[in-house]
Amino acid sequence: MESNKKTCRKTEEKHGFADDMEFEILTWLPAKSLMRFRCVSKAWNSLIRHNLNFIKLHNVRSQARPPASRLLFEIQTCYRAIESTSNLPTQIEGLSLQLARPCHYFISTEITICSNHCNGLVCLYSHKDTQSYLYNITTGEIKALPFSLRLPEGWTPSFFLGFDPATERYKLLHVVRCKKGTRIKILTLGTHSWRRLVCEKQYPFTSYFHTCTFLNGVLYWNELHKPITYFDFTEEMFGTLPFPQECHLNKMQSALWGKLAINCGFAEKCNLVYDEVNKVFVEYNTNPDLENTKVALLAAENVDEKTYENIVLATGSLNSASTSLVFPDRFRLIHVSSFVENIIPLTFIE
Repeated sequence: MESNKKTCRKTEEKHGFADDMEFEILTWLPAKSLMRFRCVSKAWNSLIRHNLNFIKLHNVRSQARPPASRLLFEIQTCYRAIESTSNLPTQIEGLSLQLARPCHYFISTEITICSNHCNGLVCLYSHKDTQSYLYNITTGEIKALPFSLRLPEGWTPSFFLGFDPATERYKLLHVVRCKKGTRIKILTLGTHSWRRLVCEKQYPFTSYFHTCTFLNGVLYWNELHKPITYFDFTEEMFGTLPFPQECHLNKMQSALWGKLAINCGFAEKCNLVYDEVNKVFVEYNTNPDLENTKVALLAAENVDEKTYENIVLATGSLNSASTSLVFPDRFRLIHVSSFVENIIPLTFIE
């Protein structure tokens, strides 16, 4: 008996939880299930929401979970979304998208998404109280960012959110265009001091966050007829990638593969993939036998009147990286990224 008590105490010291088996099982469960299980007991709620060892292990296992690739879609819906019908061929298989709960839609005149997606996190801006927030899409937690911005009335900030794998800290890049040029500041979340970044040259990048893709600690974006620009959140440096002319980012395939993918010319399919080790683009030859086109559908019964003409966040799972998606006219795809079921509490931004 005394030996068992010592074992339990060691387990609690290690994990902050009394049962190693329960701890292990819970780390493998989907985040959606964990959010429901928080009400089982105070111990489970504390484990799931506040035990950093558990949270970190769950996030690692969530990202490595095969076989489907989880995607996060930012979609704008049309007013006649339920009434309209698609003219797409009926033989194309449908992919059902699930609304991200509980805050699955945002009324653009009140709340605006003002950053790219990063590991299941996104920044929001409230026009009513002119406050910026960080939103965890998995848990539904929203927390005010510890700063205020002086913006002209009606303006929305443009943030670029990234994760530094070297320090395991989230960082926020703020790009401001003004008459005197472009000002760039960076903030490590959890601190309160913005740092000014001085670029040796003017890089051809846009300040619009929906044009970018975050992958493995690096943010990539490009404008038509201009080189791909990147920002490394570890080095905190900008750079450009050499690539053939008339190319543009393929955000859908980049999100599926976890690698930078681009289309060249007027091709609809991915032509090149970036080799991060050798710093070169290599050809990607898709196996025609694996091609599988799906229609991205948001179930009509899950769409209420409040979602019309507003931004909707939804997730979907794909089993094949060669799958291509098409969206009916009733949906307009704003942004797509890989989706990480991130259950980390947002207390780190205090």
